[in-house]
Amino acid sequence: MVLVTTAATPVPAHQRALVSAFPQPPGEVREALEAMETMRNGKPDEIELLGDTDNLPVPWSPTTCPAETRQQLWLWCDDVAGWINSHYMWRTASMIPACWPRHPHICQELPVLACLHFDALSSTSPELLEDWHRQTLPQFLERMATRLGESSCRSNHDEWPARARYTTFTSDKAVQERHNLFHADTHQPVALNSPRLIRA
Repeated sequence: MVLVTTAATPVPAHQRALVSAFPQPPGEVREALEAMETMRNGKPDEIELLGDTDNLPVPWSPTTCPAETRQQLWLWCDDVAGWINSHYMWRTASMIPACWPRHPHICQELPVLACLHFDALSSTSPELLEDWHRQTLPQFLERMATRLGESSCRSNHDEWPARARYTTFTSDKAVQERHNLFHADTHQPVALNSPRLIRA
């Protein structure tokens, strides 16, 4: 009896998508982005319908978002990070690390990167998208690599090397010294009366 095995047939190149679509923002994030667009370009009556515009969530600034919106924002950013890694990263040192949520600088910048790309896709001309490819993404990756240093958290997360210095920075003594300098800069020094020389 002869066993015949068949190898898995690879998908022909002409049947594979060359690129995949940019991840779309989930519900509340999209609503927040649309509200920001209305604030920029909407008519007065459309802006009025937004209600309290002073407290609208701003997706590129996570701390302005309520918990549910921020949860969706982080999930979207994670999808965007995976999309960037799969489409733009050839060398491992440039990849957004798997532990990116543990790096505050990435948490601050990745939402901006995602929102700028989404905004570029909404444009009727290619200039914004070209600018994202030519400047926004490369500069983000360069800053990220510089801040991560040599480790880049390639396999496991490296604890913050600057923690000890930051602890010193926030110590009571260091804070008080800085406050003393601020006070000295903003208050006129008290002039002391010089004792007069008394001549016999």
